[in-house]
Amino acid sequence: MTTGTVFAFRKMSFQDILAGLWFSVNSVKGKSALQLSRELGVQYKTAWVLLMKMREAVATRRFRMMLEGEIHIDGKYAGGHIKQKNRDRVDRRRPEYQNFMRLTILTLREKTPFGRGRERTLTRVVRSEHPNEAWEFVRKHVRKGSRIHADERFSYDDLAGLQDLFRVNHSKEYQTKGGVNTNHVESFFSRIQRSYVGIHHRFSVRYFDWYAAEIAWGEDNRHVDNGMLLWG
Repeated sequence: MTTGTVFAFRKMSFQDILAGLWFSVNSVKGKSALQLSRELGVQYKTAWVLLMKMREAVATRRFRMMLEGEIHIDGKYAGGHIKQKNRDRVDRRRPEYQNFMRLTILTLREKTPFGRGRERTLTRVVRSEHPNEAWEFVRKHVRKGSRIHADERFSYDDLAGLQDLFRVNHSKEYQTKGGVNTNHVESFFSRIQRSYVGIHHRFSVRYFDWYAAEIAWGEDNRHVDNGMLLWG
């Protein structure tokens, strides 16, 4: 049954795999491998491999995703801080206080009108919010005729040549008088922050992209019951 899937050549029992997936998808902020190892009664490495296979499968689906309608775009920086010394308060956002491991979760989030299906979130972990990264991301995954909402950052200036672009200056306001905002993508970033602080405490740089994809999948399916996730 697992032939041709990420669970091929498994050593775990099929029941344990299903139980592990159930525990994971029902954890709103994510699931740590240490907790899953206790719940399943397996070694930490076994639980970690199971979770990473699931994250790999979720991440793979992104390559064929196409968003449309009103799309909110933004980037969230994570990691890369140098541990502070006692009584040494510094602005850790500044380059001199970072260890060059800081990454950006560039995110597109589709705002679906109420009652018209699920919202979809697409993530991509990059080094920074570079204009070329944003342009290529939108070109590959947003259908023509869509409406892009972005903040004032210069990285999104070139998107005007791809789609209808609407901006909001967050240094002045959260939302323009015309209703332009990036609230949908900002709400997704709050879920990432809760997962980072409350569950994982850190994301591996090597697998950061998979963690982001898993959190995006959880955000998109947060209102879907288990039966629909299984058969839908």
